[in-house]
Amino acid sequence: MGAPELHVLSEAPYNAEPPSLAELVQHPITPLHLIYARNHCTFLPRHTFKSPAALSNSACFLSSPFYIAIPAIKSLKSGAATYAVKIDGELQCLEEAKVVTYQDILLRFPRKEVVAALVCAGNRRATMADRTGKEVKGIKWGDGAACNVRWAGAPLRQVLLSAGVPDGDRDSYEGFHVCFASYVAPCEDDKYYGGSIPLADAMDEKQDALLAYEMNGEPLTPDHGFPLRIVVPGTYGMRWVKWVDRITISREESPNFYQQKDYKILPDTVTSREIAESQGWWSRVPSMQHLACNSVVADVCRLPSPRPNEVKLKVMGYAYSHWPISRVEISVDSGRTWEDAYISYQEGQWSWTLWEAELEFTIDEEAERAGVISVDEESSGRLKRNMVVFSRAVDSFGNEQKLSHQWNLRGVGYSGPGERSIEV
Repeated sequence: MGAPELHVLSEAPYNAEPPSLAELVQHPITPLHLIYARNHCTFLPRHTFKSPAALSNSACFLSSPFYIAIPAIKSLKSGAATYAVKIDGELQCLEEAKVVTYQDILLRFPRKEVVAALVCAGNRRATMADRTGKEVKGIKWGDGAACNVRWAGAPLRQVLLSAGVPDGDRDSYEGFHVCFASYVAPCEDDKYYGGSIPLADAMDEKQDALLAYEMNGEPLTPDHGFPLRIVVPGTYGMRWVKWVDRITISREESPNFYQQKDYKILPDTVTSREIAESQGWWSRVPSMQHLACNSVVADVCRLPSPRPNEVKLKVMGYAYSHWPISRVEISVDSGRTWEDAYISYQEGQWSWTLWEAELEFTIDEEAERAGVISVDEESSGRLKRNMVVFSRAVDSFGNEQKLSHQWNLRGVGYSGPGERSIEV
């Protein structure tokens, strides 16, 4: 099957998601052509690269025909061989900034692989708008702004230790943040893109944060952050800064627009940016970090059954959280009763979870009374029978996906039940 085009939601900046959720969940590890694109900078991606792995010298990648020029991104004049990340901050050891190059990352640090789900904070924003009946500010993502990738790179902890950040326990890093910035590309709302996470998370070996240079066994493609990007498993994707060229240790979160005045779940009484500004809500609400427990019904298909009034369905979907998913349940009666789905894939601490289930029931008056089936009469007089399959996930920490979800202005963090309808 040829690589389909992503479904484009905005051209500039380029933002797009896979057109078929049914195809998306066929792959435990998401292939490149199905990985959603999220950008705050204006550039023109191309999904017709030949494999960059074919290049014997990755230092030539940027000047090779595989690299597509990106007009709004500053030229990486030095090429990958001398691409550098500046490390500075409010620690005595960083009074003089340190510099680590792309080649340093490749040669001086151990290579670590982590399978982790990358999820946009706006995933399912269109569903939030539909279910609440209220407009949201932002790109109307469906359920496809999520993927699962085998990342590889240098452990961020090791890079920071080499720059002089002292080794210690989580308490010793209390009150400090690690700020990531990319000055490679100007953005819609700021002069650069930035975000931050607690320094304790960056220095915790179990959190598996990376300064990554590979995805699915090949060098990062330009539109996914080549030559270096941040990977923060279990955290929303806006903190996974692409084209990172500066890392700063600070007593404050990143001052960047996308940390301070975006990606926050505002109260439902805040109905405009003007209200958020005038009432100081941006500084009153915490920045989003960890993934909420969530699941999506990606596909419902009817299986052969011996009698016309007997229905067999196969249901498939995905789930994710900051913690491993322990259970996914499905319901066909609007959440009155639930039954367990089968978890077909989960890998390590940070991957998404793929799940599936088969359902059997009879189309009769009892099914209608129970709310399993709704019957509508079309203008032609034909009776149309529909049913909705719902999903909810529970993670290993005990977090459970919500059965309702409050509206927020930016439409971020939606984690209402997964749902998909089918005519039966």
